[in-house]
Amino acid sequence: MSARVPASDPLSTPDGSLGVRRVGLVLGPALFLAILIAPGLSLDATQRRVAAITAWTATWWLTACVPVAAASLLPAALFPLFGVMGARDVAPKYMQDLVFLFLGAFVIALGLERWNVHRRIALAILARVGTRPRSLVLGFMIASAFLSFWINNTSTTLLMLPIGVAVVESVSGDESRARDPFAISLLLGMAYSSSVGGMATPVGTAPNQVFLGQLAERYPGAPDFSFGKWMLAWTPLVLLYLPMAWLLLTRVVLRVPDRGGQGVEVIRAERERLGPMGRAEKRMATVFCVTAFLWVTRADLDLGILRIPGWVHLVLPASIGAPSKFVTDATVAATMAVLCFLVPADRPGGPALMDWETAKKMPWEVLLLIGSGFAIAGAFQVSGLDTAFGKSLGPLLEGHSSWVVVGSVVILMAALTEITSNTATTVVLLPVFGQAAVAAGQSPLLFMAPATIAASAAFMLPVATPPNAVVFASRRIPAGVMARVGFFMNVLLAVLILCVFQFLGRRVLGIEDGLPDWARPVPEASAPQAPGTSQGGK
Repeated sequence: MSARVPASDPLSTPDGSLGVRRVGLVLGPALFLAILIAPGLSLDATQRRVAAITAWTATWWLTACVPVAAASLLPAALFPLFGVMGARDVAPKYMQDLVFLFLGAFVIALGLERWNVHRRIALAILARVGTRPRSLVLGFMIASAFLSFWINNTSTTLLMLPIGVAVVESVSGDESRARDPFAISLLLGMAYSSSVGGMATPVGTAPNQVFLGQLAERYPGAPDFSFGKWMLAWTPLVLLYLPMAWLLLTRVVLRVPDRGGQGVEVIRAERERLGPMGRAEKRMATVFCVTAFLWVTRADLDLGILRIPGWVHLVLPASIGAPSKFVTDATVAATMAVLCFLVPADRPGGPALMDWETAKKMPWEVLLLIGSGFAIAGAFQVSGLDTAFGKSLGPLLEGHSSWVVVGSVVILMAALTEITSNTATTVVLLPVFGQAAVAAGQSPLLFMAPATIAASAAFMLPVATPPNAVVFASRRIPAGVMARVGFFMNVLLAVLILCVFQFLGRRVLGIEDGLPDWARPVPEASAPQAPGTSQGGK
């Protein structure tokens, strides 16, 4: 969940070198034209247009030659102009219910930040881990991971960085500017845990929402991925990662001496500066806890030996069919977001927990980015481009065990997102992975789910993720050290993703061998009408 995007974040403003931006500005339209006129491509006219528009959009995303929000509007402009989809078909893609889930989540996250609840949570965790350097590293990793369940990875790192720097200077003194293992392990542990923590919830990071939206759009009969089911599948990954990454950071790759330190004094001073918890903080914390509870318990939660019915069955009668199709996690987010504007921060009649001036700080560009991803996925489907790509990949995947194929997908996504946006990469590749699985006679979830999680597993380069860039900007981490440590972390997380998915995720998410009925291609007689023919209403 994201509360705001810093000015230096590539989602909000163009960044990178001027040369790269200039190249990207020209390269996008050039690729568009090249794909349209290139001879020998086994694609029909509509598929060429979709591929060309996607290449243009992705190039502008990756080079940040224009703000990502502007690049995200290209599909809305070009799909109708080139006869791929009607304007009234494209526009709803940008406002699916999952976009409202993120919008409501942003409002709640901004409320946490407005009243310093997130800072109080982080300091409470840090105060309980002990005073020795290794313990402090673990404390920062736990706090960063937990906050990233609910708050954007970048915002989490920005929150934790000044506290971490103060602790580093208290414990290490002048050594913190050199190659001090404690400083490097604490800052890298913080950044990596922020990225991994976002994997555990649907609102933790944008690729998760891209996956859920594309699954619902492309496979309407697919099983419902409730908030609770997602957490049940992926929270164990975070719980396994934290202690193993901590040991790797502090005992193997970087040997952190376990001497005494004064870091606890910094944490105690920060807590004293916050003072006692006020009425507004308590009310905002209550809204946050109720929201999380409603998300987790909305739909039925199957624990194997026990099935917990969701509260949605108490709200809607069974006679309407499937209540979970009416009330989704977006319903909870929107309801609680409205509540933030109604609940007074202190006295009745006074300011509310949330005002519009604060709410305007939400990263609208992220909503447009996610919406454009749904539009591109829809265009892939109506044009058949995903099927064409999937059929070309399907034969390469047949005859191999799921361990080999899933492992290859995880490695590919982790490698690509070292140099590309994880959200943009999932937008483009998930439809291809889904149809490749169908062509190979397997569930689309077999490739799409681990690919989504692996998209956030990029730890080697400062440009790989915003959290990496934030801690690298502290000038306490040499680029070579980040690459070396990040390589080991990439390997660790890739192995964990593969094992957790194969042993637990597949069972929780209901992924079995073979092609499920809900993923089977629609017969031609009942297929959707030709692209661009819908009038979308009166």
